[in-house]
Amino acid sequence: MLEPVLYIGVTQSLFAGIVIATRKPQILSDRYLASWLFIIAVEMILALVKLTWLDYLPYEIPFLVIPLVYGPFLYLYVKTLITEEPKFQLRDMVHFVPFLFFLGLAFLFRTSPDENISLPIWSHPSRLAKIIYEFLIFASFSTYSIIVYVLLTRHRIAIREEFSYSSSKITLTWLLFVSITVYASYLLTFLSAGIQMLSIHLPFDPKIFSFTGLTLFSFAFSFYGNRQAQIFSKTMHVQDSAENGTNQSAKYAKSGLRSTDLKHFIDSMDELMNKKKLFLNPELSLAEVSGELQIPRHHLTQAINTELGKNFYAYINELRVKKFMEMVVDPRFKDYTFLAIAFECGFNSKSTFNSVFKRITNFTPSEYLESLGRPD
Repeated sequence: MLEPVLYIGVTQSLFAGIVIATRKPQILSDRYLASWLFIIAVEMILALVKLTWLDYLPYEIPFLVIPLVYGPFLYLYVKTLITEEPKFQLRDMVHFVPFLFFLGLAFLFRTSPDENISLPIWSHPSRLAKIIYEFLIFASFSTYSIIVYVLLTRHRIAIREEFSYSSSKITLTWLLFVSITVYASYLLTFLSAGIQMLSIHLPFDPKIFSFTGLTLFSFAFSFYGNRQAQIFSKTMHVQDSAENGTNQSAKYAKSGLRSTDLKHFIDSMDELMNKKKLFLNPELSLAEVSGELQIPRHHLTQAINTELGKNFYAYINELRVKKFMEMVVDPRFKDYTFLAIAFECGFNSKSTFNSVFKRITNFTPSEYLESLGRPD
């Protein structure tokens, strides 16, 4: 049962790794992901070797410790995606120290497949050592999964200050789903291995869960990972370097902006929206508005938050809803469906339009159209 999964997993992870490693333009997150996929392939190849060539091996292959790199790779991949100007830093290698340490121990205290043959340092496999390995791997993956969940949750809130729309490429919903699925597969492996260590025989190898999860992971990243672009463009910092070198993360209280300045920013932005109708662009970002107005992004964010009491996402989508309510009663658009009008107003999906419209008007689009005597 395990062997077919490994063959499929090796093939898919190698294919996905090559696809990600050769895509253009290449970004740092692609390098992390491609490396991760190739290491998954290595683990599965070693598992296949152990499964099919066990009698010919001089000692057991220490592939058990390889999953210690999966948590760090997941964290670094997510971190580079949600960072505006990601750069490789040597301190990031600290995350791989546990893997290197235990890999060294695995070679140092290696054991023979034949337990009657003694090898240097350690002459008999230890059940306690294997339990410790399994626990550390599960603890590592659990810790990094929690960290990634927190990062993605904060990211989904933060992007509403930068973008006027939602898509899986910027919310990274797909990545959250995939990481939870892989974690669930490791949880099942850990629980099954624990049951088996209690001398309760299982009719399958517990690792089939983790290898199945990694195989599905490889399939997911060959599709979604290949489509994923850098969320923040390289030009997003251009305006932020202006005005006294203000730190973007500084508190509003230290920004030095007066209320009159903030109101001026809002007036300028309102005028820009009325004149150029930028909100009709379904992928409008704060960076684009900042570039048009020549006002730093963090100043616009402060103005929207403090003067209007909302974020950029809410500000733009309220303009879109207002435009929708104007167009839906305009005789020129009587043959348009409400969804077609919504798209004309800058919305990029039916679900987003429905949720935004309901939040702003307290009516669903259908209820509102019914009150106007206009069919859907």
